[in-house]
Amino acid sequence: MNPAALINLALLLLFGAQHSLMARPWFKERARFPKPRRTYALATVAVLIVMARMWQPMPELAWHFTGITGYGLYAVWTFGLQLILFGAISINWRELLGLAEPAQPEFRAPFLYTIIRHPIYLGIILVLWATPRMTHGRLLFAAGMTLYILIGIQFEERDLERAFGEVYRVYKQRVPMLIPRPRR
Repeated sequence: MNPAALINLALLLLFGAQHSLMARPWFKERARFPKPRRTYALATVAVLIVMARMWQPMPELAWHFTGITGYGLYAVWTFGLQLILFGAISINWRELLGLAEPAQPEFRAPFLYTIIRHPIYLGIILVLWATPRMTHGRLLFAAGMTLYILIGIQFEERDLERAFGEVYRVYKQRVPMLIPRPRR
């Protein structure tokens, strides 16, 4: 494997370790940060800055689409950004970004969350993959982050089931995780 790919994989693992460990309930309970959500958000930004500064170029092309296909991918990319934005607005975006401390947990399923359980994650996946010009570096980043999201969803849903019990289990049965399906 080339050295750039190894460095980039290490950076993806750094992000995954920070983001996962600090998101775990046991870490939040033991950590004595005055504002845990804000600390988590700032640590995530710090790791993303390190990733951006140290990411090694891998400029070889995996694919390059032009014309209608390229424009179609830009449309999917734009839709992904909208899912991220409206998904965050639907829940408490200030809390999500660490600008407000979490309120008492209460299960809610705003509009987008009645179609799929994780619209923000779907939006991120679309933004990662819907590009007319995919280099090997971006492909590695997209694959690593998608894998991280898919694994992270499993942990997040386990925590939500613990927090909300039967209410969340029924919600999981009714609403698909990432791929919308026609209503019955």
